[in-house]
Amino acid sequence: MRAALSTALGLAMATLLMPLAAKAETGCILYQHRDYGGAHWAMARNSFMQMGGGEEIGATHMINYYRPDWNDQVSSFKVVGPRCTLTLYEHAGTWGYGHTFKSNVSYRYVGDRWNDKASWAVCSCIGAPSH
Repeated sequence: MRAALSTALGLAMATLLMPLAAKAETGCILYQHRDYGGAHWAMARNSFMQMGGGEEIGATHMINYYRPDWNDQVSSFKVVGPRCTLTLYEHAGTWGYGHTFKSNVSYRYVGDRWNDKASWAVCSCIGAPSH
């Protein structure tokens, strides 16, 4: 009994400490390298990820991730789910140049304009609850 409880607790903790798995219900998946290579980070629907800009800016009504190790790292991504978009900004806090990419679109390479330049990402899904 004790071993089963310990195993269940260990699995629960591992699930909480892991980044979101790249599942179909996830709104957006960022990849470090082109062609979906390298590390990846799955963003929940209606979330934003601050990758640069120093200190964490803080919470809003959206789920937020603070990942300074991802600053200027995004080279490809997938937008998964209907009515979802991914907006990338070159500076934290939605400052600077930004571009919105449409739903159900995957980019094997973001292009020279965006390769390794994003410091902020917003994954928005209309009509979808936040997780």
